[in-house]
Amino acid sequence: MSRIPIIGMGAVSAAGHCASKGYDAVVAGKDCLTPLSLFDAALKAVPLCGQVPDDPEPGYSSGGPNRCAGLALRAIREALQPMPERNGLRLGMALATTVAGMTRSEQFYRALRDDPGYLEHAARELACHEPTAIAGFLARQINAQGFHSISTACSTSLHALGMAKRLIEHDRYDLCLAVGVDALSILTVRGFASLMLLDFSGCKPFDARRVGISLGEGAGALLLASAKAARQSGIEPVAAVAGWGASADGHHMTAPHPDGEGAVRATTAALEEADIAASAIDMIAAHGTGTPDNDIAEIRAMRTLFDPLPPFCSMKRTLGHTLAASGILETVFAIHALHDNRIPATAGFEQPDEAINAQPSPGEEKIIHHFIKNSFGFGGNNASVVISKWEWSKQ
Repeated sequence: MSRIPIIGMGAVSAAGHCASKGYDAVVAGKDCLTPLSLFDAALKAVPLCGQVPDDPEPGYSSGGPNRCAGLALRAIREALQPMPERNGLRLGMALATTVAGMTRSEQFYRALRDDPGYLEHAARELACHEPTAIAGFLARQINAQGFHSISTACSTSLHALGMAKRLIEHDRYDLCLAVGVDALSILTVRGFASLMLLDFSGCKPFDARRVGISLGEGAGALLLASAKAARQSGIEPVAAVAGWGASADGHHMTAPHPDGEGAVRATTAALEEADIAASAIDMIAAHGTGTPDNDIAEIRAMRTLFDPLPPFCSMKRTLGHTLAASGILETVFAIHALHDNRIPATAGFEQPDEAINAQPSPGEEKIIHHFIKNSFGFGGNNASVVISKWEWSKQ
């Protein structure tokens, strides 16, 4: 398989309304979690979440039929900025989301509970509930020639990135947006609380004190292009998607395989497609959720493949766990780190855990040529991508 150039990036998160502002917070290991204020989750305590702050410019809040669509549109517009004119190039989109139109559906349910007569608005209010509806809305906004949607829990957007890579390789499109988005919703906040997976004091990835995740919201977008289209556009690629790997271990509905067997297969597949040795990886942008089981399983999996273990980091205390958005959103910031030659610090980490026997990078300068980004989801869904610095000489 080929290396597919990335020519545009966009991001909106608790860390900022654009990719560069978000990276500044990520690389510094800033804590951007705040008490949940978007709605009342009616829990025993108010959880800390990564909430996208009010936009100083009209944008995401009025940018679509629901919060997810608006967040995604903001990231997409930023990713498309380097290419205002397409000159006949075919544009596609692969959208990753789990929440989709749930935020609007929840509002409809509350209105219906208060007024049963509101049922007459059901067709309008529920029309954008499914991921495909949001994908279609976004595709129309940017005049895309086609769109695809996927929903596989927290691994979703890395699968969308792999899908975009394949669509370019098979000449379905000249350009393809890989987009990941999720908004905070009552369903996800209460759902993770019911599983006792929330840390009400804020997540602590890889730390001995960790007890759970902190949820977040946001969107990330990467604009991929064929090498021919990149040359035609005259845009210098910011990086390349070198390899993608996926697996499903099916170990448990919510818990990871204790030895990370599915994670090993996904990462191995990504390395093999990239055609680089494990020793060439300079950084791991870890999934790093802050749950007791996930962090141990991820490092066990990485130790199976890497000796020594490359520097690694987690961005979850800065951004919150943005679920389906996390893979692409964190890849955007990791690409910034690749250009900056700096490993981001891991906010929330203070006390090493003997069970993990490894510590995330405190934030250090390091020449980065290739990095791995991992995302692992419920049901044993696993995805990894290898991102490399772009070199025209290798095309």
